[in-house]
Amino acid sequence: MKTIQVCIGLFMLAAVPFGCSDDDLVSDVDVPDAEETGTFLEQDLHVLYLSRQDDLIVEEITSIEEELAGDPDNQDLQAQLEELESRRETNTEQINFLNGQIDSALENVAFRGRVPRLPPIPPPPSPCSCFTNLDFTRLQEVLVAGNDEGFAVTVFTENQEVIAEFGNISDFEDTGLSVISINDAIDFQGNVTIQITKFFEPVGDIITYSIEGNINL
Repeated sequence: MKTIQVCIGLFMLAAVPFGCSDDDLVSDVDVPDAEETGTFLEQDLHVLYLSRQDDLIVEEITSIEEELAGDPDNQDLQAQLEELESRRETNTEQINFLNGQIDSALENVAFRGRVPRLPPIPPPPSPCSCFTNLDFTRLQEVLVAGNDEGFAVTVFTENQEVIAEFGNISDFEDTGLSVISINDAIDFQGNVTIQITKFFEPVGDIITYSIEGNINL
Protein backbone atom coordinates (compact mmCIF):
# COMPACT_ATOMS: atom_id res chain seq x y z
CA MET A 1 0.00 0.00 0.00
CA LYS A 2 1.07 3.51 -0.65
CA THR A 3 1.66 5.74 2.35
CA ILE A 4 -1.07 8.28 3.15
CA GLN A 5 0.18 11.46 1.62
CA VAL A 6 -0.31 14.70 3.49
CA CYS A 7 0.99 18.14 2.63
CA ILE A 8 2.08 18.89 6.17
CA GLY A 9 3.96 16.85 8.76
CA LEU A 10 1.64 15.25 11.33
CA PHE A 11 2.01 15.25 15.08
CA MET A 12 0.00 12.13 15.96
CA LEU A 13 -2.20 11.86 19.00
CA ALA A 14 -0.07 9.43 20.95
CA ALA A 15 -3.04 7.88 22.75
CA VAL A 16 -5.30 7.62 19.73
CA PRO A 17 -5.25 4.72 17.28
CA PHE A 18 -5.75 6.61 14.02
CA GLY A 19 -7.22 3.58 12.35
CA CYS A 20 -5.51 0.25 12.20
CA SER A 21 -5.21 -1.24 8.77
CA ASP A 22 -7.43 -4.16 7.94
CA ASP A 23 -4.27 -6.19 7.36
CA ASP A 24 -3.40 -5.69 11.03
CA LEU A 25 -6.83 -6.91 12.13
CA VAL A 26 -7.38 -9.73 9.67
CA SER A 27 -4.10 -11.02 8.29
CA ASP A 28 -5.58 -13.13 5.49
CA VAL A 29 -7.73 -10.36 3.96
CA ASP A 30 -6.33 -8.46 0.98
CA VAL A 31 -7.67 -4.91 1.37
CA PRO A 32 -7.86 -2.75 -1.81
CA ASP A 33 -5.98 0.56 -1.83
CA ALA A 34 -8.26 3.61 -2.00
CA GLU A 35 -5.91 5.71 -4.13
CA GLU A 36 -5.47 2.90 -6.63
CA THR A 37 -9.17 2.05 -6.92
CA GLY A 38 -10.54 5.61 -6.78
CA THR A 39 -13.02 4.56 -4.08
CA PHE A 40 -12.51 6.29 -0.73
CA LEU A 41 -14.15 5.57 2.61
CA GLU A 42 -15.36 8.93 3.89
CA GLN A 43 -14.44 8.17 7.48
CA ASP A 44 -10.83 7.56 6.41
CA LEU A 45 -10.76 11.03 4.83
CA HIS A 46 -12.32 12.63 7.90
CA VAL A 47 -9.79 10.99 10.23
CA LEU A 48 -7.01 12.30 8.00
CA TYR A 49 -8.49 15.81 8.11
CA LEU A 50 -8.71 15.72 11.91
CA SER A 51 -5.13 14.43 12.09
CA ARG A 52 -3.99 17.49 10.16
CA GLN A 53 -5.93 19.71 12.53
CA ASP A 54 -4.27 17.98 15.45
CA ASP A 55 -0.88 18.75 13.96
CA LEU A 56 -1.74 22.44 13.75
CA ILE A 57 -3.05 22.44 17.31
CA VAL A 58 0.13 20.79 18.58
CA GLU A 59 2.24 23.41 16.82
CA GLU A 60 0.25 26.16 18.57
CA ILE A 61 0.51 24.41 21.94
CA THR A 62 4.27 24.06 21.55
CA SER A 63 4.63 27.74 20.67
CA ILE A 64 2.56 28.90 23.64
CA GLU A 65 4.37 26.58 26.04
CA GLU A 66 7.66 28.11 24.90
CA GLU A 67 6.28 31.59 25.58
CA LEU A 68 4.96 30.52 28.99
CA ALA A 69 8.38 29.21 29.93
CA GLY A 70 9.60 32.79 29.85
CA ASP A 71 6.40 34.34 31.22
CA PRO A 72 4.72 31.72 33.48
CA ASP A 73 2.23 34.17 35.02
CA ASN A 74 0.75 35.32 31.69
CA GLN A 75 -2.97 34.65 32.12
CA ASP A 76 -3.80 35.28 28.46
CA LEU A 77 -1.34 32.61 27.37
CA GLN A 78 -2.67 30.22 30.01
CA ALA A 79 -6.21 30.72 28.70
CA GLN A 80 -5.06 30.11 25.13
CA LEU A 81 -3.28 26.92 26.18
CA GLU A 82 -6.37 25.61 27.97
CA GLU A 83 -8.54 26.34 24.93
CA LEU A 84 -6.12 24.52 22.63
CA GLU A 85 -5.95 21.53 24.94
CA SER A 86 -9.75 21.43 24.98
CA ARG A 87 -9.85 21.52 21.17
CA ARG A 88 -7.35 18.68 21.02
CA GLU A 89 -9.44 16.61 23.42
CA THR A 90 -12.49 17.19 21.21
CA ASN A 91 -10.43 16.17 18.18
CA THR A 92 -9.48 12.95 19.93
CA GLU A 93 -13.10 12.15 20.75
CA GLN A 94 -14.18 12.74 17.16
CA ILE A 95 -11.42 10.53 15.76
CA ASN A 96 -12.43 7.78 18.18
CA PHE A 97 -16.04 8.13 17.02
CA LEU A 98 -15.02 7.79 13.37
CA ASN A 99 -12.82 4.78 14.07
CA GLY A 100 -15.77 3.23 15.88
CA GLN A 101 -17.95 3.75 12.81
CA ILE A 102 -15.32 2.07 10.65
CA ASP A 103 -14.93 -0.89 12.99
CA SER A 104 -18.70 -1.37 13.20
CA ALA A 105 -19.21 -1.15 9.45
CA LEU A 106 -16.36 -3.54 8.64
CA GLU A 107 -16.79 -6.07 11.45
CA ASN A 108 -17.93 -8.57 8.84
CA VAL A 109 -14.64 -9.98 7.53
CA ALA A 110 -16.20 -10.60 4.10
CA PHE A 111 -16.75 -6.85 3.69
CA ARG A 112 -13.18 -5.87 4.54
CA GLY A 113 -11.77 -7.11 1.27
CA ARG A 114 -14.39 -5.19 -0.71
CA VAL A 115 -13.96 -1.75 0.89
CA PRO A 116 -10.87 0.17 -0.29
CA ARG A 117 -8.94 1.87 2.51
CA LEU A 118 -6.23 4.42 3.06
CA PRO A 119 -3.24 2.90 4.84
CA PRO A 120 -2.98 3.70 8.57
CA ILE A 121 -1.31 6.92 9.58
CA PRO A 122 2.22 6.18 10.84
CA PRO A 123 2.39 6.02 14.65
CA PRO A 124 4.54 8.33 16.79
CA PRO A 125 7.29 9.44 17.09
CA SER A 126 6.43 12.54 15.16
CA PRO A 127 6.67 14.81 13.28
CA CYS A 128 6.86 13.07 9.94
CA SER A 129 8.11 15.09 6.97
CA CYS A 130 7.44 12.40 4.37
CA PHE A 131 3.88 13.31 3.38
CA THR A 132 2.42 14.95 0.28
CA ASN A 133 -1.11 15.23 -1.13
CA LEU A 134 -3.51 12.36 -1.65
CA ASP A 135 -3.72 10.98 -5.17
CA PHE A 136 -7.23 11.56 -6.55
CA THR A 137 -6.34 10.64 -10.13
CA ARG A 138 -8.74 7.68 -10.15
CA LEU A 139 -11.37 9.31 -7.95
CA GLN A 140 -14.76 7.76 -8.72
CA GLU A 141 -16.82 7.37 -5.56
CA VAL A 142 -16.95 7.89 -1.81
CA LEU A 143 -18.33 5.31 0.61
CA VAL A 144 -20.20 6.30 3.76
CA ALA A 145 -20.35 4.25 6.96
CA GLY A 146 -23.26 5.34 9.12
CA ASN A 147 -25.54 8.35 8.75
CA ASP A 148 -25.57 9.83 5.23
CA GLU A 149 -27.88 12.74 6.03
CA GLY A 150 -26.89 15.92 4.18
CA PHE A 151 -23.99 14.15 2.50
CA ALA A 152 -22.38 15.89 -0.49
CA VAL A 153 -19.01 15.81 -2.25
CA THR A 154 -17.50 18.46 -4.54
CA VAL A 155 -14.04 18.78 -6.11
CA PHE A 156 -12.45 22.22 -6.63
CA THR A 157 -9.34 23.52 -8.32
CA GLU A 158 -6.96 25.91 -6.56
CA ASN A 159 -8.94 28.74 -8.21
CA GLN A 160 -12.16 27.49 -6.61
CA GLU A 161 -13.50 26.21 -9.93
CA VAL A 162 -15.85 23.27 -9.47
CA ILE A 163 -14.58 20.41 -11.64
CA ALA A 164 -16.60 17.52 -10.22
CA GLU A 165 -19.81 17.02 -8.29
CA PHE A 166 -21.20 13.78 -6.97
CA GLY A 167 -24.70 12.43 -7.58
CA ASN A 168 -27.34 10.63 -5.56
CA ILE A 169 -26.50 8.32 -2.68
CA SER A 170 -27.27 4.63 -3.08
CA ASP A 171 -26.52 1.35 -1.32
CA PHE A 172 -23.05 -0.09 -1.84
CA GLU A 173 -23.77 -3.69 -2.73
CA ASP A 174 -24.83 -5.58 0.40
CA THR A 175 -22.24 -4.13 2.76
CA GLY A 176 -24.54 -1.79 4.67
CA LEU A 177 -22.50 1.17 3.40
CA SER A 178 -23.78 3.98 1.21
CA VAL A 179 -21.98 5.23 -1.89
CA ILE A 180 -22.00 8.51 -3.80
CA SER A 181 -20.45 8.53 -7.28
CA ILE A 182 -18.99 11.21 -9.50
CA ASN A 183 -21.41 12.52 -12.14
CA ASP A 184 -18.94 12.98 -14.99
CA ALA A 185 -15.32 12.01 -15.50
CA ILE A 186 -12.84 14.64 -14.32
CA ASP A 187 -10.99 16.35 -17.17
CA PHE A 188 -8.38 18.20 -15.16
CA GLN A 189 -4.78 17.79 -14.06
CA GLY A 190 -3.21 19.49 -11.08
CA ASN A 191 -3.86 20.25 -7.42
CA VAL A 192 -7.42 19.87 -6.20
CA THR A 193 -9.46 20.04 -3.02
CA ILE A 194 -12.20 17.55 -2.26
CA GLN A 195 -14.89 19.09 -0.06
CA ILE A 196 -17.21 16.89 1.97
CA THR A 197 -20.40 18.03 3.69
CA LYS A 198 -22.26 15.74 6.09
CA PHE A 199 -24.24 15.46 9.30
CA PHE A 200 -21.76 14.64 12.05
CA GLU A 201 -23.28 13.06 15.15
CA PRO A 202 -20.66 14.27 17.69
CA VAL A 203 -21.58 17.90 16.97
CA GLY A 204 -25.24 17.26 16.11
CA ASP A 205 -25.09 19.37 12.98
CA ILE A 206 -24.01 19.58 9.34
CA ILE A 207 -20.26 20.16 8.93
CA THR A 208 -17.94 20.71 5.98
CA TYR A 209 -14.27 19.76 5.74
CA SER A 210 -11.72 19.60 2.92
CA ILE A 211 -8.84 17.36 1.91
CA GLU A 212 -6.10 18.46 -0.51
CA GLY A 213 -4.87 16.21 -3.28
CA ASN A 214 -3.78 16.07 -6.88
CA ILE A 215 -4.87 14.57 -10.18
CA ASN A 216 -2.24 13.27 -12.57
CA LEU A 217 -3.92 12.21 -15.81
